[in-house]
Amino acid sequence: MKNSELLARILAKWRGIAAAIGIFKVLSMMIPPIPPPAGDIFNWAGVASYALGCISQGHFPSISITGVYGLLGLVLVPFYWAWTMLPIAHPSMETISVHPNSTPAVLLSILMNVPTFLSDLATGILVFKLARQLTQSEQKSRLAFLAWYANPFNIFWINIYGGMDVIPAMIFVLSLYYGTANKWFRCGLSAAIAALLRIFPILVFPFILPAIQTKRTRRYVYLFAGFLSPLSLGLILVYATGGTLITIANILERQPWLLDFLGWNITSVYVKTALALLVIQLFISYSYWKRPILLHLATVSLLAFLLGADAYGGSTHHFLWVCPLLAVSVALTPDELWIFTLTFVTASLAPPIIGLPPIPFLATLLWGFFFAAKAAYLLKINLENVGFHDQPVRSVGIDERLRTRNISRPESLI
Repeated sequence: MKNSELLARILAKWRGIAAAIGIFKVLSMMIPPIPPPAGDIFNWAGVASYALGCISQGHFPSISITGVYGLLGLVLVPFYWAWTMLPIAHPSMETISVHPNSTPAVLLSILMNVPTFLSDLATGILVFKLARQLTQSEQKSRLAFLAWYANPFNIFWINIYGGMDVIPAMIFVLSLYYGTANKWFRCGLSAAIAALLRIFPILVFPFILPAIQTKRTRRYVYLFAGFLSPLSLGLILVYATGGTLITIANILERQPWLLDFLGWNITSVYVKTALALLVIQLFISYSYWKRPILLHLATVSLLAFLLGADAYGGSTHHFLWVCPLLAVSVALTPDELWIFTLTFVTASLAPPIIGLPPIPFLATLLWGFFFAAKAAYLLKINLENVGFHDQPVRSVGIDERLRTRNISRPESLI
């Protein structure tokens, strides 16, 4: 059976597959949590606990204590509060961390997994809608949804490990959806909200500008107005909670990776490599890309950053930010499914989700494959968009002219 025929059969049953994966994800929430430091659920529960205590006393949590995690902690407050309302004992977070398989700990883990489960599902829906917006194809949209929702890498980091990055990543995908639809104020607004929760969308924002592809200043004004409004409100909130510029400086001092990246201490290889790759990629995107598609612009910016992070010894779970973008990309070009699969297999093994035999240099070898897979995707997208090929490349997907004229692509996956 040809790969295209097998893929067509899978997509014909996509609802059943999605339902089965959804049931599995719900059941995975019921499994006793992985003890820290392997899991991240209780770390975020601690932030939510502190935030709830501040709110109950009539004030916002202090940014000098929560650091860069305070706003995301506020998002998690309703779920932690629901745990406090259960008719059970409510030990301290220190006690729960020591006894992660106790009944209160398991119930807390389930409730703290709810926002990640909902964000996971919402991301899948947005990936589906974004793929349909780009391809006008239901089948390719289903492929994008399954590439995100049924991915074992995502299942581990979101539903088992408790990767809260999926929450701002979902908002970031919403930003790309609005940008692809030429709704630039909403695009900027969503990107800024995601950036307030995690820093990554700030790195992508300069890459959004070439995607506008117009001399009309009004669209740029809309984008910047949407992007700057939440950031301005964030600064006002800092001062309203007693913060000052000194407070912000203290936060940076307590977050050395952020301090380094912002350029206050350009001594690590991580900073030099990541910033250099981002600047080079931005120059290439502005100067040489013939078809500046927002999806690809966002993908190359995040991949360039993560390649720089690898030089420092980056964390695999940050790859969650790239996952929905690659899911849409593989829907645009099903022929590249092999490199998509390779990327996620290596991402799952380095560092390992499953235990590996004690073979010398095995972990290093797998990390090298993961690095190479990301670099290959980065190179591939650049070559497709700098006019390297004489003929249009199928993986670029539907362009602006086709979308605005509402011309549909054929449903065939071949």
